[in-house]
Amino acid sequence: MSVNQPTGPALMVWRRVRATDTGLIGRAARLLTSEPTDDAGWPADLPVGVTEVVIVEDTPSPTATLKVQTSGGTPPRNARVRFDQLAVRDAFVEG
Repeated sequence: MSVNQPTGPALMVWRRVRATDTGLIGRAARLLTSEPTDDAGWPADLPVGVTEVVIVEDTPSPTATLKVQTSGGTPPRNARVRFDQLAVRDAFVEG
């Protein structure tokens, strides 16, 4: 039985950041944990309750982190977060 797929703009989905990703600078990202850490396991210097950040580096560093900055209504603060604790939005087109 076939299913009719809606037409129109692509569906946007969150996906985990990969170690090989490039072109991340300026992209909005969602934290996948309530207690993000850096590569050494130390808590990231982010305010409590922050769930979304902006990535300020192009690709994950050799230490498996990305520099991020708070966004929205919180004062700007930079922190290093493990790349695998972040997700970015991508267009998903089935077919």
